[in-house]
Amino acid sequence: MKMYSFNQSDLMEIDEKLRKQLLAEEFKLRSKQPPSWAKFKYRKFVRLPKEEREKEKARKEEEEKKQKEIEEKQRLKKMKIMEKKLREKEREKKKKAKLREQEKKAKKAIKEKIKKDKKAKTQKKKSRLLKKAKSPKPKNTKKGKAKKKTKIQSKKKSAKTKKRK
Repeated sequence: MKMYSFNQSDLMEIDEKLRKQLLAEEFKLRSKQPPSWAKFKYRKFVRLPKEEREKEKARKEEEEKKQKEIEEKQRLKKMKIMEKKLREKEREKKKKAKLREQEKKAKKAIKEKIKKDKKAKTQKKKSRLLKKAKSPKPKNTKKGKAKKKTKIQSKKKSAKTKKRK
């Protein structure tokens, strides 16, 4: 068996960028996992350099600010929508109130007309009664006999028209 010895120059040299990228990915994954799991899975001693930690912190703060701004805009939109709905409800209430007032006026007018009609009817009845009381009817009139004749004649005429058809 041959033993090979490796020099550092023989090993693949790692770029500083690649190293930082790998460390950043590991740091992200570590932050997402629960601490007990991360203790076993990842190396405890790996830390990002101070500058990158500060950049990461600043980036997180910016994201939080953006998120807060978005939430504020959404809240304002909801408030505007609620205000519009309230205005619409107020308008509907005003319209309903106007309709109620118009209905009340119409009902009052109808009641007044009914009262006037009742008064007019009672006055007509009174005037008829007064006329009847003033002029007594004669007992034997020719009108009654004439009516009987006309009824009989109309029956005869209708029977004739039926025969013709």
